[in-house]
Amino acid sequence: MFSTQLVARKLAVFFNGAFILSLFILAAEIAQAQRPYGIDVSSDQSTITWSSVQSAGITFAWAKATEGTFYIDADFKANEVNGKAAGVYMGAYHFAHPEVDSPETEAEYFWNVASNYVKNDGKTFMPMLDYETFKGPFIGASSYADWANQWCADVQALAAASGVSVTPVIYISACDTTELSSVDAWTLPWIAAYNGYSSSTGNPWEGDGCTEDEIWGSGVWDLWQFSDDASISGISGAVDEDVYNGTSSQLVSTFLAGVISTTAFPTNVTVSAGNPATFNVSAAASTGTLAYQWRWNQKNISGATTNTYTITNAQWGNAGAYSVVITNNAGSSIINTAFLSVIGPLTNSPGSILAPTNMVNWWAAGGNGFDIYGTNNFTPAGHMYYTNGEVQTAFHFDGQTTCLPVSGGTEISPNWTASMWIYHTRSRCDAASVLGDQTYAIKVEQYSNTDEVGISESSAGDYVFSPAYTIPFNVWTYLAFVANSTNVILYTNGVQEGTVTASNFKLPRSYIGADNFSTISGVFADFMAGAVDELQIFTNALAASQIKAIYNAGSAGLVRAPQFTSVTNLNSGQVQLNVIGQTGKTITLLSSTNLFNWSTLATVSNSTGATNYTGSTTPSPQTFYQATQKY
Repeated sequence: MFSTQLVARKLAVFFNGAFILSLFILAAEIAQAQRPYGIDVSSDQSTITWSSVQSAGITFAWAKATEGTFYIDADFKANEVNGKAAGVYMGAYHFAHPEVDSPETEAEYFWNVASNYVKNDGKTFMPMLDYETFKGPFIGASSYADWANQWCADVQALAAASGVSVTPVIYISACDTTELSSVDAWTLPWIAAYNGYSSSTGNPWEGDGCTEDEIWGSGVWDLWQFSDDASISGISGAVDEDVYNGTSSQLVSTFLAGVISTTAFPTNVTVSAGNPATFNVSAAASTGTLAYQWRWNQKNISGATTNTYTITNAQWGNAGAYSVVITNNAGSSIINTAFLSVIGPLTNSPGSILAPTNMVNWWAAGGNGFDIYGTNNFTPAGHMYYTNGEVQTAFHFDGQTTCLPVSGGTEISPNWTASMWIYHTRSRCDAASVLGDQTYAIKVEQYSNTDEVGISESSAGDYVFSPAYTIPFNVWTYLAFVANSTNVILYTNGVQEGTVTASNFKLPRSYIGADNFSTISGVFADFMAGAVDELQIFTNALAASQIKAIYNAGSAGLVRAPQFTSVTNLNSGQVQLNVIGQTGKTITLLSSTNLFNWSTLATVSNSTGATNYTGSTTPSPQTFYQATQKY
């Protein structure tokens, strides 16, 4: 194994006679050995004829999938598909860069590429972490050992969420094992050591001159990479060669992914408040009885221990992420998250103010992903849940998996305003985006852990505001970003804070709480940590006075639902209805004399948020009125 771009490969030069001799010895060793042999490959091997590889005595292989968060191996898919088709057991591996990214970020990146090839198909071996870089810091971890342990645990959880039970493998040089500790002993060891000992009788801990840390136990190893310049039929050029410490049947029982097979996964559920909501899962296992434990927002639900979980009277407080842990005597599997969205009537908080004009989006976090003003709804990804907000409830972001992909969220050219409340906690990523779309991003933490608010444009640069501003931690802060054709202006808590010169900077609306720099759907990055509330988008540059008014409204927020402010009986049998609602949306007025049968009075325009209607009263002892707006 070796890094793409960042780590150079050694070149081996052979005289013809010596090269022929090495081929002869290798062929004899494979033919006589009881240990199963394998290889690890990447696009450096170019096109591989896997049927020839299998005929040469190769039982298993690992193919490079990803490196860091910047590289996807071009031959990964072909190697996985063709290797399995030829009868070779195939695994996927990731080359780690702990000095660049957090383990969660790299685990997500790897999984979004490799997940389609890590299956319960009887042909897939466990995922592997290629751990070779030990320079600089270890991002998002307390040590290199902690980084590896987190990556392995995250990949195990991601696989389990797809119904595949895995125990990750750590590939590491014998000389580098001192970077690890017993915390990683639950993983499977793959040791690289070119010590010259026989691959059929020797082991990687012999005679290498290193100070090792045999964290898996004295003399313990599962896989040994004993050569990095083997010649194998079907492969042009040198390739890494490996051997398993046991028999073929032991190899398969140790490394084959599987155990619990999920045949039907929980799906997202949307219900109106007061209605039941049910989640189901179906699974099977080759051994043992299955046990179930449902979880809400990653916490166990008491008594929820069957394959079905029902909420009989769903309310906003029940909305969020639901998952289930399935366990048998061979292991456990965390089945993928499904989200409950609850639709209830919108309500105004006392003291709420009318919204400015030209609003196009309003994500209010009211127990669902609906845009209550526009049409750009979202379905959450990762471990999103709802938490206490500045105004009612807010979206919670875990800083490592949560992203809200917005349906139809295209860019908006200046002028525009993005208004929001932020509860900031430190992200595990190098940067943290609150809005992004691969090209443009608005960041609560600019690149390289500056902690400063900024904006980014691909192929242009990463910028912070002048003067620089850092959002305080663990407190609600109001931010407004206002763009014109030449600048983006930052307001904090109602006061202008700083400016960035940015010509025609467009407002991104594809992702909330993260960004996506890959052409592969679902490969997210720049996760923010904390919470977002009252995210509103306007297609004009709000005035300083309007921004100050939103901040001053505080927890009352903006008017989100129709509400009568007065009903006045006029002379000549007429009535005047004064009503407020979402600015710019028409309001439908209805009347009833019995609260059961309603008839439409009128639909009135509402350009400023406050409007009125004058009409004849119903000849009845009492009349009731109702105001509605569509969302």
